[in-house]
Amino acid sequence: MSATLTQSSFYYQSLQGTQTYHFTLVLDQSGNLSVSEITTPSGLTLCDTSSSVPTGVFEDIQTAVGQVEDLVAQTSAVNGQLTYTNETSQSVTFSTNFSNTNYRVITSVSDFVQTRITKTVSGFTVETSTPYTGTIGYDVFV
Repeated sequence: MSATLTQSSFYYQSLQGTQTYHFTLVLDQSGNLSVSEITTPSGLTLCDTSSSVPTGVFEDIQTAVGQVEDLVAQTSAVNGQLTYTNETSQSVTFSTNFSNTNYRVITSVSDFVQTRITKTVSGFTVETSTPYTGTIGYDVFV
């Protein structure tokens, strides 16, 4: 098979009174989740109109983001949490080696700290931008 999944799209509708808005959440191959194509009841995308979007739509978007994150966590091949104590890296070792490094690792951290992933067939290392104390969740997708 030469096809490679590069992104997944999740299409939602948000009912606000009698008005229906639509939006799409896009999950790319790097694990970045973004909102695209917020469509107004008249069919215009947010970029095409100067009309404002109701707060309820933004709340629905936040709910949908949580749903997609939950779905991703439930379908990942490996997941867990790493506990840091004034550290800049933690490693995860797979119980069985992967055949290659074409897997994705998505991290979840509640503090503002950047992470970098170094992958091997036997596992990966999560490095932080500064010494960190706290928990970082991870999900691995094959």
